[in-house]
Amino acid sequence: MKTINYLTLFLVISITSVRAEAPKSLDPNYRLDLFADNSMVSTPVGCTIDHSGRLLVIESHTHFRPDGYKGPETDRILAFTDTNGNGKADKVETYYLGGTHTMSITNAGKHSTLVATRGEIYRLDDLNKDGTADLKTEIIKLETEGNYPHNGLCGLVLTSDNSKLYFGFGENLGKDYEIVSHLDKKEVTRLKGGGEGGNIYSYNFSDGSMRKIATGFWNPFGICLTKEGEMFAVDNDPDQRPENRLLKIVPGGDYGYQFKYGRPGTDPLQAWDGELPGTLPMICGTGEAACSVIPYGNHLWVSSWALGQIEQYELKKEGSNYSAKMKTIVKGDANFRPVDFAHSKDGSVFFTDWVNASYQLHGQGKVWKLTPVKGSVPEKRNSIRTESLSEKLNIKSLNKIKDQQFELANFFWHYQNSENKINIDWKSLSENSKVALLTSTRWQEDLDSNLISKALEDPSQKVQISAIRIIADRNIKEHKKDLELILTKIDDGSQLSKVTTSALKKL
Repeated sequence: MKTINYLTLFLVISITSVRAEAPKSLDPNYRLDLFADNSMVSTPVGCTIDHSGRLLVIESHTHFRPDGYKGPETDRILAFTDTNGNGKADKVETYYLGGTHTMSITNAGKHSTLVATRGEIYRLDDLNKDGTADLKTEIIKLETEGNYPHNGLCGLVLTSDNSKLYFGFGENLGKDYEIVSHLDKKEVTRLKGGGEGGNIYSYNFSDGSMRKIATGFWNPFGICLTKEGEMFAVDNDPDQRPENRLLKIVPGGDYGYQFKYGRPGTDPLQAWDGELPGTLPMICGTGEAACSVIPYGNHLWVSSWALGQIEQYELKKEGSNYSAKMKTIVKGDANFRPVDFAHSKDGSVFFTDWVNASYQLHGQGKVWKLTPVKGSVPEKRNSIRTESLSEKLNIKSLNKIKDQQFELANFFWHYQNSENKINIDWKSLSENSKVALLTSTRWQEDLDSNLISKALEDPSQKVQISAIRIIADRNIKEHKKDLELILTKIDDGSQLSKVTTSALKKL
């Protein structure tokens, strides 16, 4: 019996030692230091640097809260300071107490921050400049029956002039929803949906208007802007799709996933890497449970929660998209769970660590600091605009981009949102332009039934598939005979056959 007890004790000590092993920097250009440990922070998620240089960290106390949990009743945002300059936090203050299922935070200028919870986005202002938030102002409100902790609003990023906010919205388990924007406590824009998958939106601070920028995601947890004006995002994967995605985001981009066609993501009416005409491909796959992406130097950095690593991506231009080469720069064991990044002006990067593989609250947490050892790398500021076209909205510029998927998606997004639409002759369009036009039509409340009929009669199977997607999405039963006729004329194994068969099942 004594032998068994000693053996058990030895195993416990051994396992604890293995678990206590700290993550390591695998790149000699960066030094990794522990900034705040379990005694200072618990289950941290989003983070940002405020105007005074403090690190603000969201401490979750509502995400799958277990019975008997002893933490605060709401989430809170802590402010960490290294007062003696030794690289470790030695002062911690409460910046804000409140919120449920809080996800993301970003600095919004002097004495202000923006915060996203599952169900709302609000601004916090420190009016008396004492380091604590005094005023909460609602900007975005999500109205839905969905209540899963982390598939709602998330992923905040501001333009460099603080005039526009971009944010993500998860698949919401396919529940119907309305997202409402506000300005000065007045409702401005109300957008409805349900089942189409996750989206990315923009919010304009000047007038409170909101627009849907891109669609077809699972959960776009992390979004970033580069100073060149490009947007990138990381997207979690459906049940039976093996890779999380690193994506180049353009206005009008359809990235293929729709919850209404099944959680697994394998229906012929779903795409994960641009398989369906009109959907845009990924740059590459990332580590599992990718939570955040930031620009750093000439690279993108991604946090992989499940694999316990920080990944660096070197981008290479490939047509209108990119390819990427991945390098792991920080690696930890099963108890290293990186979540979100925060740029520091000296070139160092802070990131939060959930620590434990459990989704439930568990009372542990850490914050790390990654510092360049060969001189500082300047912080990469966000661009001011990402929704502008490189050329004017006319037929001449359309003909220049007739084979470029990303540019076509952007062109027709602007076309659909233009008050004075240019005249487009269907017969003169290239195959890819027809597909892009139909894809942009899927976003519109008013449907041009004549356009659908033209597309079904088009000789291109890609164009037909693009029309069939609209028919399935809108449940247009009057086209059922048209789809049955298509099946009599094509091979059973073709993509058109699979998409048509799936669409007929939905009608």
